[in-house]
Amino acid sequence: MASPTLITKLSIPPRRPDWVLRPRLIKRLDQGLRRKLILISAPAGSGKTTLIASWLHGFGKRKHLAPRVAWLSLEKDDNDPVRFLAHLIAALQAIDPGIGQTARPFLDTPRVPKLGHLMTLLINDLAVVPAESVLVLDDYHMINDSDLQTGIAFFLDHLPPHCHLVLATREEPSLPLPRLRVRWEVVEIRLQELRFTREETETFLKRTMGLAVTSEAAQRLEDRTEGWIAGLQLAALSLRGRGRTAGSDQTTSEIEGFGGGRRDIIDYLAAEVLRQQPEDIRSFLRQTAILDRFNASLCDAVTGRHDSQAMLAHLERANLFLIPLDDQRQWCRYHHLFADFLRSDSAGTEQRELHRQASAWHEARGFMSEAIKHALAARDLDTAARLIRSSAEATLRDGEFTTLLSWVSALPEEVVRAHSDLSVHKGWILYLRGEIATAETYATLAVENQRADDPPIQRGMLLAFRAYLAISRGEPAQAVKFAQEALSLLGDTESFYRTTALSHLGQAQRLTGDRQTAIQTLRQAIALGQRLGNHLVTLDALGYLTLLLYQQGQLREAIQSCEQAARQYLDPRGQPLPMAGLVYVPLGMLYFEINDLERAYYHLATGIGLCQHMGTVYPTLVGQRTLAKIHYARGEIEAMWETLAAARELAAQSENQRRIRLINAATAELQLRQGHVAAAALTLADLPPAPRDRSEQENLTFARLLLAQGRAQAAHSLLEELERFAQQQGRRGSLITIRLLQALTWQALDEARAAVDCIEQAISLAAPEGYFRVFLEEGPAVAALLPQAQHVAPTFVAGLLEAFLRRPEKTAARIESSARSLPLMEQLSETQLAILRLVADGLSNRDIAARLAITEGTTKWHLNQVYGKLNVCSRTQAVAQARQLRLL
Repeated sequence: MASPTLITKLSIPPRRPDWVLRPRLIKRLDQGLRRKLILISAPAGSGKTTLIASWLHGFGKRKHLAPRVAWLSLEKDDNDPVRFLAHLIAALQAIDPGIGQTARPFLDTPRVPKLGHLMTLLINDLAVVPAESVLVLDDYHMINDSDLQTGIAFFLDHLPPHCHLVLATREEPSLPLPRLRVRWEVVEIRLQELRFTREETETFLKRTMGLAVTSEAAQRLEDRTEGWIAGLQLAALSLRGRGRTAGSDQTTSEIEGFGGGRRDIIDYLAAEVLRQQPEDIRSFLRQTAILDRFNASLCDAVTGRHDSQAMLAHLERANLFLIPLDDQRQWCRYHHLFADFLRSDSAGTEQRELHRQASAWHEARGFMSEAIKHALAARDLDTAARLIRSSAEATLRDGEFTTLLSWVSALPEEVVRAHSDLSVHKGWILYLRGEIATAETYATLAVENQRADDPPIQRGMLLAFRAYLAISRGEPAQAVKFAQEALSLLGDTESFYRTTALSHLGQAQRLTGDRQTAIQTLRQAIALGQRLGNHLVTLDALGYLTLLLYQQGQLREAIQSCEQAARQYLDPRGQPLPMAGLVYVPLGMLYFEINDLERAYYHLATGIGLCQHMGTVYPTLVGQRTLAKIHYARGEIEAMWETLAAARELAAQSENQRRIRLINAATAELQLRQGHVAAAALTLADLPPAPRDRSEQENLTFARLLLAQGRAQAAHSLLEELERFAQQQGRRGSLITIRLLQALTWQALDEARAAVDCIEQAISLAAPEGYFRVFLEEGPAVAALLPQAQHVAPTFVAGLLEAFLRRPEKTAARIESSARSLPLMEQLSETQLAILRLVADGLSNRDIAARLAITEGTTKWHLNQVYGKLNVCSRTQAVAQARQLRLL
C-alpha cells in the first residue's frame, strides 16, 4: 500500500513580507525558465528555500511569467521509491489534476513496476499539459537511493520543453551535469551567489531583524560572515536576546564590536559558553581548533596530553559544538563558526607550533595532503617544500593537478625558483590549464635554475616538460630530442615523468611522420602507465594512439581500446571519473565515424564536460570540433555555431596558434558544407602556404575549398601530394578521405572513369573496418557515384545509400540549394548581431573585441560567420545587406 500523502510536504513556504528582496537572483531564476534544470546548491542556512519561495510568490506580480508550480519538500523517508512517487504525483497534480492518474494505481499493487516505466507515464502526462510548468524538489540531498537518483535523472533528461525542474540541495546531485552544461540546459546558483551583499545585509538587519545599524557596521558584519544568512541571523538574535531595541546606540556599538578583535559573529554566543568552562577545557579547545578534523591520537600529539579521548567524550556530552564525522565517533570536528572563534583567541606563535606538531603527526601516518597543509600554515617552508616535492608524483598519478598547483602556489616564489622540479610541476599544470604564457615563464625559470649536480630524475622531468612545450610550439623534431634525453636520464625509474616522456615521444614521432614508430612508442607508454598507475598519462597516450589507429585504417581496434579503457575509469556509482574525459572524447569521435550519432553525442558531451572540469584544453577543443559536426548532421545549425564559437574563444584564450588553427579548419569545413565559400576562404586565409607546414585536416579542408572555388586542377595537385605522403606512412584511414576528394576532383574535371575508380578504392579501404561517416560528410556528389561501385562491397554501399536518404532536412544539399533563393540563410546569433551593429558604427575589430570582452581573433571569426550568413564578402557589404534585411 502506498504511503499516505503529507500535504505539508507539498506547500510552498509562505512569503515573509519583511524578507530581503533579491532581484539579481530572481533574474537568474527567471533565466532558468529557458533551461531544463535550475540547480541551487549550497550548505545549510544559505537561504535556498527562501529564495525559491520568494521567486515563486513573485510570479503574481510578473504577469509575463506565470508557470504552474509543483512543490515537494523531501525527507530521508522519501528514499522509499513508492513513498517518493506517491508524493511526487500529488505534487504534480498541482500543475494539472490529471497528471499521474495512470501511474498512481500501480503504487498499490504487490509488484510495483520499474521506476523508468512510471517516470515515463508521468513525463507523458506532463507533455500533454500545454502550460509552462515548474517542479521544485527541496532538500534534494536527502535522496541517496541510487535507483531513485537514476529515475530522477531519467525524468530530467526526458522532460518536455515547457517543463522545468528546480533542485535545492546541500550536495552536488548525482545527475549528468557535464552533459547538461554542454547543452546549455542548466542554470546554477551556488553559495557565492547566495551570500548577502552589503546592501542586502543592511536591509536584513534593519527590516527583517529590527536592528538599527550603520552602513559601516553592516559592511563589517557582512565581511565576517561572508554573507552567510544563518550566521547573520544568529548574530542578530544574540543582540536581540540581550534586550537591545532597534535604533539604540548600544546595538550599533555591539554590532561594530563584531569587527574588533573577534573574527566571527558567533563570538558573543561562544564567549557565554566558554566563560563557564574551566581553564583546562578552554586550553584544549583553543589548541585543537587549528585542526579541520581530529581524533584522540591527533589531539594528544598537538596538545601534549594523554587524555584526549576522555576530553572529547566530555565535550560531546556538554554539547560544545562537537560534530561527529563517523558512526564510531572516532573522528570529529568543531562547528566552523565555533572553530573560527577559538582560533581567534590563539596567538600566532602558538598556532604555528601547533600546526608543526599536526604536520608531523600526519606525515608519520602517510596523510601527506594534511601534512603539507599544516606545514604551510606553520610557515615551515623547508618542510612544506620537502613534502610537496616528495608527494608530487603520486599526486600527479592520481590526477590531482589542482591540488598540486595549490600547494606549489602557496610557496613563496623564491622557494619555487630554488627547485627546478617545483617550477616544472607548476609550469606543466598551468600549460594543461591553458595558461601558456605563465607556463613558459616557469619553464624558462626551471632551465635557468637547473644545476649540474641536480639528480638525474630532476633533469629528466625538466626535459620531459620541454618536450611537451616543443610539441605545443610546433617543433616536433626538437620534442623528439628532448623526450629521448629525458628517457635516458629517467632510466628504469617509476617516475610519473618517465611515462610522460614516452607519451610525448610518441606524439612527436607522429608529428614528424614516423607513424609506425609512434604507434609502438605510445603502446609502450600505455603499458608503462598502466603498470605504474599513471592513469592520466595512460589515457592521454591512448587518445593519441586512437587518432593514429584511425588514420592508419585500424578503426575497430581503436574503438575496442577506447571502450575497454572507458569501462575501467568509473567511480563506485558507475559514473566516469574526470580523467575518463580523455578517452570519452576520442570514443565519441569514433562512434561518429561509424555513424552512431547517439552514442557519439553522449560520449562527446560527457567527455567535454569532464575535460573542462579537469581544465585540459586540447581534448576539449577536439571534442567540440566533432560535436559541431554532429549538430550539423542533425540539422542543428545554431547549436553547431554556438559550439564552434565556444571552441574558438577557448582556443584564443590559450594563445596557441595550433589550437586556433584546429578550430579554424573545422569551421571552414562546415562553412563549405553550407555553401559559404567566401567565408571559408576568409577563415583559411592565414594558413601556411606550403602543404608540408599544414596539418592533414587543414590540407583536406583546403582541397575542399579549391573544389568549391572551381579550381579542380589545383585541388588535384594538392591531393596527389597528400596521397603520396599517406601511402608512404601507411595511413589507410586518411587515404579514404583523400580518395573521396580525388573522386570529386575527377568528376569536376569530367573524368568519370577515374572518379569511379577512386570511389571503388575508397570503399575497399573503408568497408572492412566500417568507416562510414566519411562518405556522408562529403555530401550528395559522393552518393551519386556510389551505385557504380556497389559491386566492391554491396552490403556496405547499400547501407551508405540508405543513410544518405535518411539525412535530416537541413543537410548541406538542401542548405546549398536554398542559399540561392534566401537572402538570409540563417539567423544571426546575439553576439553576431552585436558585432554587426558595432561594424556599422565604424569600430575596428580591435575596438569591437574590447567592447564585447572577447579576443580580436574571435571577433574576426564571428565576422566571417556573418559574411557567410549574409552571403557577402566585406564589412561594407555586410552592413548594406543587414540594413536591407532590417537587421540594423
